[in-house]
Amino acid sequence: MSRLLRLPLVVVLLAAAGCGGSPETRSFPTRAEAGPAVAAWVPAEATDLRLATEERSGAFWLRFRLSKSGREALEPGLVRIPDTQVATLTFRAPKGVDWWFRGLVQVVPARETTVVAADVHSGNGTAVPRGTFVAFDRASDAVYAWAAGR
Repeated sequence: MSRLLRLPLVVVLLAAAGCGGSPETRSFPTRAEAGPAVAAWVPAEATDLRLATEERSGAFWLRFRLSKSGREALEPGLVRIPDTQVATLTFRAPKGVDWWFRGLVQVVPARETTVVAADVHSGNGTAVPRGTFVAFDRASDAVYAWAAGR
């Protein structure tokens, strides 16, 4: 068994409990092809977009690829959440998708420490709405964005 547990138990339970069936999912090679299916704040240079939405709740989960310069252009619309705070938050993962960031928070039991695998931000209310979270994977060019809905 891996020394790293992929998610805290709370997140796993939230994902398993869900809110009904699996969300609707769509994929787009480019931001231009996604059009109004994704929020206007998603950078024009975003590629390999994967979107899951729950119409009933308004929740969404979005993964896309973005260059370093694209990230730098997006960050002014965000507020960085410290790793210590991220480790205490619970996020609901989309049911039935294999592309979501399952290792965002990793617990190392032997050292009783928590490792956060992304730089996590929330929208500052200007370009990116409050209540929207954006995580930049530290190991790749993947960006994950989500909102819990109503």
